Amino acid sequence: MRIAISGHSGCGNTTATTNVGKILGLDIMNYTFRDLAKDLGIAFDDVQKESPTNFLYDYLTDLQLIRAALNQKVVVGTRLASWLMEADMRVWLNASLEARAARINKRESEKQSTYEQVLYKTLKRDESNRKRYLQLYGLDINDHSDFDLTINTEKLTAEQVSGLIVAAAQWASNNRLERKNIHLHRIQEIIAENLKLPIEALTDPLYPLDVKSIFTRIRKI
Repeated sequence: MRIAISGHSGCGNTTATTNVGKILGLDIMNYTFRDLAKDLGIAFDDVQKESPTNFLYDYLTDLQLIRAALNQKVVVGTRLASWLMEADMRVWLNASLEARAARINKRESEKQSTYEQVLYKTLKRDESNRKRYLQLYGLDINDHSDFDLTINTEKLTAEQVSGLIVAAAQWASNNRLERKNIHLHRIQEIIAENLKLPIEALTDPLYPLDVKSIFTRIRKI
């Protein structure tokens, strides 16, 4: 079974993905810019600074996610997960801006930001992400019309959120949903074109590639 879990920052994506994967015995994939920076051998801060004007980092990150999602037994938990894979079930985690900012402020308390500063930063990040995904792939991340399950995580514990997803996944497994991702092929072609790769690199999990080599080659161009 393939499960996609998406949501804005502070909705509990990472925790839900980890819990669901462990309970259902699925591979867990939550690949981010931080993971990409590590694979490229460059500073995460440099990726953050360049990414608003350089889509190369998005393409490389999404390349890794798309390839991981080719696995038959996987749960992928990222903001774009539901658009980047042929999922048997698509989940959107939701919470108010204020609740998400409070959670982010709590886990980033060592940065000594005020709640108001985190709230504003979270709002700007949401707006920036929506514009970026429209530019990248023509996707409106605020359109959740094709999701199978939407959960308001604001007043639920992490265990309750995971429990709801697991229960829905078990139902979906017994009642095969007719799912078709109308965006995936277009996204694959966009990434392949911009990274100068054959489409097989995004459709064949056995196709050999190395993100650092791709990064170096594209940067030279």
